[in-house]
Amino acid sequence: MQTQLLQVFDSWANELSEHDFMEFSFPTLKRIATGVRAKLAAQQLPAVSIILFAKGANLHLDTLARETEYDILGIDWVISPARARALVEGKKGLQGNFDPNIFYGSRETIEKEVKRTCELFTKDNDGRPKAWIANLGHGVTPGVKPEDVVWLLECVHKYSAAGRQ
Repeated sequence: MQTQLLQVFDSWANELSEHDFMEFSFPTLKRIATGVRAKLAAQQLPAVSIILFAKGANLHLDTLARETEYDILGIDWVISPARARALVEGKKGLQGNFDPNIFYGSRETIEKEVKRTCELFTKDNDGRPKAWIANLGHGVTPGVKPEDVVWLLECVHKYSAAGRQ
């Protein structure tokens, strides 16, 4: 069985004040998720998992978790997984949050950061194993060596599996 997934990006959310995000971006993001779900249901199509990545909207994670129909919220690297988990209160899954600048360090640095992040993400706030989607906080930047991206993924597999045991 193949899982269907839709990811919505608001790459400029961090450029808006708290007020402007809630006035301009939030209603649109909410309408997208609600609209997708309604259109799929109206056409009798299976539901899909929907991820929202509103970069830098960490102040709004609690509202996004409570008041939208997204299944998963993507977070960037400036918020800790523990704080994000506390804000979403178990209402949503999380995706994130490697800093894209990780690739400008050595392989040892990449592995160390992946291990640290996996340890933070693979346990919930009560120390129980927890699933999450590993992801960069905002994509691969120019000049990154593809083999370093592969290395990051290998490290994610290694350390996320260790965290679930």
